[in-house]
Amino acid sequence: MSSNNTTLYAGIVIALIIGAAVGYFVYPSMNPGPTGEWVDKEDYDAAVADLATAEAQIEELTKPKKVGLILATGGLGDKSFNDISYAGVQKAKEELGIEFDYVQPTAIAEYESFQRDFAMSGDYMLIITVGFDQADALTIIAGEYPDQNFAIVDMVVDMPNVASLTFRANEGSFLLGVVAGMTTETGKIGFVGGIDIPLIRDFYVGYKAGAEWANPTVTVGEPVFVGGWGDPSSGKELTLGLIEQDYDGVFAAAGGSGLGALEAAHEAGITGYGVDACQDYLHDEIIASMTKRVDEAVYQMILSALVDKFQGGFYSGGLAEEWVGMCRLPSEEPFWEEVFDFEHDPLDEDILAKVKDARDKIIAGEIMVPSGFG
Repeated sequence: MSSNNTTLYAGIVIALIIGAAVGYFVYPSMNPGPTGEWVDKEDYDAAVADLATAEAQIEELTKPKKVGLILATGGLGDKSFNDISYAGVQKAKEELGIEFDYVQPTAIAEYESFQRDFAMSGDYMLIITVGFDQADALTIIAGEYPDQNFAIVDMVVDMPNVASLTFRANEGSFLLGVVAGMTTETGKIGFVGGIDIPLIRDFYVGYKAGAEWANPTVTVGEPVFVGGWGDPSSGKELTLGLIEQDYDGVFAAAGGSGLGALEAAHEAGITGYGVDACQDYLHDEIIASMTKRVDEAVYQMILSALVDKFQGGFYSGGLAEEWVGMCRLPSEEPFWEEVFDFEHDPLDEDILAKVKDARDKIIAGEIMVPSGFG
């Protein structure tokens, strides 16, 4: 619903109400009283009351709609999950005219209080929570505020007023594995994750399956985990350990911690692989990134709330829905280059052809990608 349409609708409604009220006290009554000129005061007072009610309703209609965004720990600047979530809300502001507030928690313990503060204000048509570790708090707060709409990114909260947005990361990671399997020179590639949970294992198993599908002789090392999302120093240290073992490609799925892993790849001159947003612009050594189009998922939820079609429930997107992908796909590469104002080095045609083949086979159901969720 555009702001122009809302204003037009409001103008029509208020014109009708004003016209009705004016008619009451300007024109003679069809059943005049003793004077034969004016309506009864009771009717006039009722018309004025109707006008006041209509004005209040129209003020509510024309007021910009607001969204609340509660980011994951690590905050903006992670060049990954938080940044791409924020981009979706920013897009809604630019294209749909919404307003938004956001907060950047620094600890998991802060989630519940931020969610409650947003919900109790009554200001937001939708409150978006980013990250799986907001689920416990959201289960409590969504129960306390059943009339408030919520969305959670990358986790499921089974409440009727919560839209759970999940992404089949294993499918996009399979495509990334194809690139890694075909570009390794030592035959050994590794993986650095944030926390050892099924959500992150989903990246790993897809990556491993894709690499082995494209290159049956490749060795995909066991994953190593930082233990958190905001610790780039540990991410870098773990990656240096892999490099010492002759790994020449590392996929980092660790939020802000992954930036340290990619920095280590850059300094050592090995290939790095990014996650969630296209991180290829960070260093020349990063040649591909698995992408979660969280921006699109968030934007779609805001749009549905804006036009009163929001529904809680489980939403899952993969390659077929274009909720996940890989930034070197022709459908994505120009978008990311524009967003981050850079230009990729060309990817070998045989690698790109293999990636496209894998994508098409996954969508067609000819390749069944394993899942980290069991």
